[in-house]
Amino acid sequence: MRPTAKQAVTHTDWPAQKAQIITFKSVNGLGTGVVKEVRWGLVWRDFVLEDGRVIPEHKILDHPEPPVWRKTEEVTQDEREARERRLVSMAEAGLDPRDQEQSFWAELNQYLAYTYLRFKQPGHKPPNAER
Repeated sequence: MRPTAKQAVTHTDWPAQKAQIITFKSVNGLGTGVVKEVRWGLVWRDFVLEDGRVIPEHKILDHPEPPVWRKTEEVTQDEREARERRLVSMAEAGLDPRDQEQSFWAELNQYLAYTYLRFKQPGHKPPNAER
């Protein structure tokens, strides 16, 4: 027997837990899904849904502001290399990186964000950043 999904998450019980329903922004508007797993990526949390979609924390409605991001120095070399091997494996398997709610897209975006943050000069802000 499958457990029933729990009610939607609120700030007080963040992050969402297994079997909770989340609502998120998608290329097709708003979507919902049931959380299967919450895992840390190289930079932010990803929410893996029961149907296999992977939703980054900052796309989930009512996530705490600002979202929690890891510091680049918290990521070990072994962890980074494991992510690189996983990306190579996904590419070799022919997965489509353009499917924005699948694991290849999630892994690729985490790696790109991590690489950018790792090499960004301290104190440098993008041209359109709030002042």
